[in-house]
Amino acid sequence: MKKKVVILIPGFIFFLFLANPVFSCVGRVLTIAVSNSIDQVIMGHMLAILINERTGTTVNIVQPGDFKICHETVLKGKADIYINYIGMAQTTTGGSSGVDDPQEVYTLVRQLYKDEFDMIWLKPFGFQGPLTSEGNHKKELATLAAPVTTRDVLRKFPVLDRLINKLGGRIDNNTIDELRKKTENQDIKEAVRDFLETRRLI
Repeated sequence: MKKKVVILIPGFIFFLFLANPVFSCVGRVLTIAVSNSIDQVIMGHMLAILINERTGTTVNIVQPGDFKICHETVLKGKADIYINYIGMAQTTTGGSSGVDDPQEVYTLVRQLYKDEFDMIWLKPFGFQGPLTSEGNHKKELATLAAPVTTRDVLRKFPVLDRLINKLGGRIDNNTIDELRKKTENQDIKEAVRDFLETRRLI
């Protein structure tokens, strides 16, 4: 009888490991590619802290260049997530610019990236960009920012999309402006961590 208990306990633990995908992220490494713009740097740290705290995954941040280079970096498998802007994605991929409804544009871009790049657009954060390092941007060019990854990454990190989507619609223009101002006198990681703790996301 005792032997059966010894055999069953490891088996039960193994079953729990498979049943809870969060455990499968512990010990893994994930890389986020961001440009030098302040909104991307802030959101890169936002994603890194959220993912690390909630899953135990080690998250690295790299800055390979502008968002187009970030796109290529993820496409080539040298990074796992980057941040893009719906309007820019629409124009740079030759999508129709005659669509004005933001939700419709998002749906079109999301489908295009899935078909052409096998990439997945997650929920937009809520703010518009890109912002420059000085916090300025042309309003007519500003469109919703959203995290982008690949289907392969989501297969490797089963809870990643649900976790990142918790930020969807929660960071509007006022919030990103407040975070930017805080980073002028406070370390970015500290400012971001304070935000996540205040919102009970970590």
